Amino acid sequence: MFDIAIIEDEELERRALRSILEKNLDSCRIVGEARNGTEAMALIDSQHIDLMLVDIKIPRPTGLEVIQSVRDRGLATKVMILTAYDYFELMQSAIHLKADNFLLKPIRTADLLKAVRECLPEHEPVAARAADAWTVTAPAPAPDSIRAPEPPVADRIAELVDQSAYRECLALVRRHLETIYAQREAAPRRAVMEFMRIMLQMVERRGLALPATLARHVEALETQRLDLHSHFQVQEILCQITDVLFEANESGGAHASDRIQDVLNYIERNLHKGVTLEDAADFAQISPCYLSRLFRKEMDVTFISYLKAQRIERAKQLLQDSDLPITNVSLDLSFQDANYFGKAFKKEVGLSPSEYRRRFR
Repeated sequence: MFDIAIIEDEELERRALRSILEKNLDSCRIVGEARNGTEAMALIDSQHIDLMLVDIKIPRPTGLEVIQSVRDRGLATKVMILTAYDYFELMQSAIHLKADNFLLKPIRTADLLKAVRECLPEHEPVAARAADAWTVTAPAPAPDSIRAPEPPVADRIAELVDQSAYRECLALVRRHLETIYAQREAAPRRAVMEFMRIMLQMVERRGLALPATLARHVEALETQRLDLHSHFQVQEILCQITDVLFEANESGGAHASDRIQDVLNYIERNLHKGVTLEDAADFAQISPCYLSRLFRKEMDVTFISYLKAQRIERAKQLLQDSDLPITNVSLDLSFQDANYFGKAFKKEVGLSPSEYRRRFR
């Protein structure tokens, strides 16, 4: 019997996938579903999974981040990517993460079943493994070895900060935290707090200060259990501390303005793809939290407000200058559907799309 997990934020999609698989594949069972990355990581921690069906655009951690975690742990789980987005960068990521298959939505039943069968024939099902056997590429270190980061890890983080190597530093921080939580012989709390202490010492030694909200989040960790389910909460806090370390290096106005201009250009090029803050942050190689603050500082408007305004402006142009049906206009701007587009447009402009087209043509 093969065990399958479905990682999809749309409830109807999850139901449809479960129904198709359960009705047509006697050798498979659904061992869990997840609506977002946090639930997906909890599934990985608690279940043996032969195959994961993963939608890329789930709430963070994103589908790609979930897959990266599976690969980093060395699990034998196979991965099938499900997405409505067909563009080169996504395909590159799928190849890099060694995805076992890739299906574009809407997915035909025959294509889904064919893809699942292709993933599983040569894959040993969970039932053939011992119930407590986790397949990893290397034995886990002894509990004492994870109680605190080794000095070279702390030194390497400091070096990367000095080199303004943000992306590499963030990857190192995440990787080290992943190592802490991957150990099942000991609770992660002690090692997590020691790692947090070292990061905070770096902030203090550089004469920096945490934003008040972040400082409160750090303080709140003292009273929390910090078990496996706290992984991504802790990761977000450590990423924000990393941002503080790098903001001192990148506080120059010209550099910040250039970075935001690159983000504005990215938005302009990708409005039709449903740009998110996370997408733009990945493009700019900074964290979403940092981009949000930097964007507000440079543009005097939030990222979401700016993005919404740009989509409405593009809609105005299309309504005035083209004969595209309103449904096509909404799809071109990646709105959920024509009705949602109509409501959003009228709320911002005061006229429905059809009224606007009649008035200005």
